[in-house]
Amino acid sequence: MRKEGDSEVFVLDASIVLGWMLDRPVPAAAVSARRRILAGQRGLVPDLWRCEVANAVVVAERRGRISADGVTVVTADLEALAQTMEVDQFASIGVLIDTARRAGLSAYDAAYLELASRRRLPLATLDDQLRAAARRAGIEII
Repeated sequence: MRKEGDSEVFVLDASIVLGWMLDRPVPAAAVSARRRILAGQRGLVPDLWRCEVANAVVVAERRGRISADGVTVVTADLEALAQTMEVDQFASIGVLIDTARRAGLSAYDAAYLELASRRRLPLATLDDQLRAAARRAGIEII
């Protein structure tokens, strides 16, 4: 794994964070990524990450997966976590479109794939299509 400064860095897909905050049981990959964060490794996210996790929490509440009180707790946890994340600006629109088309992904998922590829970092995700695309691109999966 590449080092940046004194901390190890990896690309952190929103699905991983949502997995450890909302899923029961918590998926093993989400547990692994959380342990890395708690051990001082840094998550690198595209700037869409905040919108993506916020939307997932809103949808989870609407679907009855989490209560209003649960949203308050998760929101506080997400705000604290967001302060530790390194945020990377999107690649150009053309690069995202090309990546999405080539990998068969949404532009949102392509942002994570492109970031991991460009920065040569491992990717933590629960998304099966994104995991498969990362494997095809030679990106290490956490």
